[in-house]
Amino acid sequence: MSTSAVMSEAQTIPRPGANYLIPFSALKNAVKLVSLKGQLKIDLTYDEFLAIIRQLLQAAPVDEAWYRASYPDVAEAIEAGTYRSAKHHFVANGYLEGRRPFPMDVDENWYLTAYPDVRDGIEDGLFVSAQEHFTRHGYDEGRRPAAS
Repeated sequence: MSTSAVMSEAQTIPRPGANYLIPFSALKNAVKLVSLKGQLKIDLTYDEFLAIIRQLLQAAPVDEAWYRASYPDVAEAIEAGTYRSAKHHFVANGYLEGRRPFPMDVDENWYLTAYPDVRDGIEDGLFVSAQEHFTRHGYDEGRRPAAS
């Protein structure tokens, strides 16, 4: 599969409820691998990279009701016909904007152990909980809500 084939597939509007995860072999075949100092590197444009991300996002679950309630601007855009669903928005733009697809529960004990700066922030009155920190900052910072 060529990179342009992946891009054209990624640019299609994802079907609500589609549970398809593009196989790694198809992604690997869609990119140009180059060797640099004995290491394989991928040669992509930024748009090609985004197309691959969007392909992978089509398999991500999105809590339709929660997403619309959490992001009123998206609910308005869906009502206006700009997007067909919360999933459509998340795949097309939401992920890239840092929006979460569903509520993420934080394991308070694990989070505060893994991120002592958050524990310090709670002690200093900056946050009331690990959940609050994660919701306001942690997700955007790439912090995990719990051990894997």
